[in-house]
Amino acid sequence: MNTGKWRVFSRTAALLCAFCLALCGTARAQAFTVTEPELIAEEEGAGISVRVERYRVNTTKCYVARVRIDDASQLRTEPAYAFDRDQTAEVSSIARRTGAILAINGDYFSYQNGGYMIRGGVQYCSSPIEGRDVLLIDGNGDFTIVQNATAESLAAYADSGIVDSFNFGPGLVVNGQVLEEYDAKYNAGAKQRQRSCIAQVERGKLEYLCICCEGPVESENGGLTMTQFAQFVLGLGVENAYNLDGGDSTALVYRGEKLNAPDNRNHRPISDIIYFAAADAGEAE
Repeated sequence: MNTGKWRVFSRTAALLCAFCLALCGTARAQAFTVTEPELIAEEEGAGISVRVERYRVNTTKCYVARVRIDDASQLRTEPAYAFDRDQTAEVSSIARRTGAILAINGDYFSYQNGGYMIRGGVQYCSSPIEGRDVLLIDGNGDFTIVQNATAESLAAYADSGIVDSFNFGPGLVVNGQVLEEYDAKYNAGAKQRQRSCIAQVERGKLEYLCICCEGPVESENGGLTMTQFAQFVLGLGVENAYNLDGGDSTALVYRGEKLNAPDNRNHRPISDIIYFAAADAGEAE
C-alpha cells in the first residue's frame, strides 16, 4: 500500500478555504471557523489504513475518517437484515456483525418511497425520486453523482458496472465544486443539524473520507447548515462527496464503537450501513 502523507488542513488553511469560497461566490458561502484537528485513532494493516480526527467547526464537533484501501471490494454495504426487507438496527450493531474497521450510516433506504437502489450489484428498485441526486459507486470504487436523477439520465450508466447506489443526497461536492440551492431542495437544509457524508478524494484512487457533525443537542449551539457542511467537506480536499441520512441517524463507528454523540439516547436505528473491511475479511453472511 502506498501510505503517502495524510492531508491535514491547518486552521489557517481551512479558514482561507472558507474565505475563498465567499470571495468566489461558490454556493452561498457561510462564514465559519475551524480548529486544528485532534487525532482520535489511527491504524494501518491488512490492506487498509484509517485515520480519524475531530475538528470543531464553530462550536460543533466534526469527525473525519480518512480511509485508504488496497482493493475496491473492501468498500461495502450491509443491511440491517436484508435489502428487500423493511427492518432496522443500530449502526454499531450492524458494523460489529460485519467486522467493519470503519462504518457510517447509509441512506435509510427502507424509509423512502421508491428510489434507484443497487446493492452488491443487485438492483432492488429502479424508480428514482424526483429532484434527488443519486450516488453511483462502480466496481473500481469510483464515485459518480447524478444530479436531479431521472430514469433517462441513469440509463447512461447501465453498463458501467455499478455495484452500489444511494438515494438520499444531495451531492455536497460534485467534481470539485460545492452546489447551490440546498435549502430549497432538501428538508432542514438551512437549519443546524447533525449531518453525515461519504466522499472520494479523487477518481481512480481508493482513498475516501467519512464525515459527520454533531447537532445542537450534542454540541453547544452546534450543528451545521447544509451549506456549511458542504464547505467544510470541500475544504478537506475531496472531488465528490454525497450527503447521507442525518439527524439522529448520524453515526460514525470505528471498531464497533460509535464516535459521534456517544451519549445521544435518541440515536435512530436504520436499515443499512456503508463500511470498510480488511483485505482478508470475507463478506458478512
